[in-house]
This record gives sequence, structure tokens and C-alpha cells, in this order.
Amino acid sequence: MKEILRLKHWQVFSIIAIGYIISYVLPMINFKIGGITSIELAAIATIITLILLFSYTLTIGLFLNNIKNNTYHFKNWILIIAILCCILGYSDLSLLRLKLDDEFIPFWIGFISTPLTFCGVCYAYYSVAKSLKSIELDREAKFSECIIDAITLFALPIGVWFIQPRLNRILTVVE
Repeated sequence: MKEILRLKHWQVFSIIAIGYIISYVLPMINFKIGGITSIELAAIATIITLILLFSYTLTIGLFLNNIKNNTYHFKNWILIIAILCCILGYSDLSLLRLKLDDEFIPFWIGFISTPLTFCGVCYAYYSVAKSLKSIELDREAKFSECIIDAITLFALPIGVWFIQPRLNRILTVVE
């Protein structure tokens, strides 16, 4: 887990940005490799990018929650469920965006995953941001103090440029 947090901001940005670029460029190119079309390959790249994106947030949250000096702790299992809901909801949206011809996604999956995704995003990003800010302030952060960090975390991959250097500083202090 700490290896991911030791990465520089440009390394994390590159990994996530390449996934986004591939998932948006592939549908524009029409090719077929064996039985896989470019749109199906884009769907796979999109879901892998989403898993990387939300795993990064989960890694940050679990690391910050395990720091003893942290004044704000949340339940790890709730964060994991929230991240899984985010992955499910955003994967559903991405698959709908690609309009796969052979695949049918039932309406009820989107109907159920939308509120779960919203609640998951709110909990995950607010909890991780509040934990980050609480460590930096050495007291439990207020809502107004950590909302900008939550928005910055949500604005990945751009937010990596602001969050990762702060995580590197916390990591050096903890070690």
C-alpha cells in the first residue's frame, strides 16, 4: 500500500490519464482483433481505469485511517463498500456510454446503482478528505475545511497534482 503512496504526482497522473485517453480514443477507431472489437476493448480499458481510480482513493483512505495520530477515524468496511458501489455505478455509466450492441444491461441495474453510487462517492471522498485534513491540522476537521479536498480528490486525475505531494509529506512524517 505504501508503494502506491510513495509515487510522485506525475506518475499517478500518467497511469490514470493513459487509461482515460485509451477509453475515449478506442471507440473512435474502428478495428477488430480476433473476436474483440475496439468498442469492447474500450469498455475493458474504461473499467480497468475506474478500478485503478477508485483503488487509489481506497488506498489513501485505508492508509490515513490507520495512522495513530489521526483524530478522525471511519469504518474501513463502509469505505470499501462505498468504493465498490462507485465502481459498479461508474462502470454501468461507461458501458451505457459505449452502447455495446451485443450486450444488454437491464434498466434496474442503473436504477439501483445511481443512488448507491451517489452515496458511495459522497461517503468515500468526504471521509478520505476529512481524514487527510484532520491529520494535517492535528484535530478533527470541520466540513468547511475539508470540502475543497473532497472536490480535489473527486477531480482525479487533475486532483493528484495537489493531493499526492501532501500524501508524500504525511508518509515521510509517519515513517
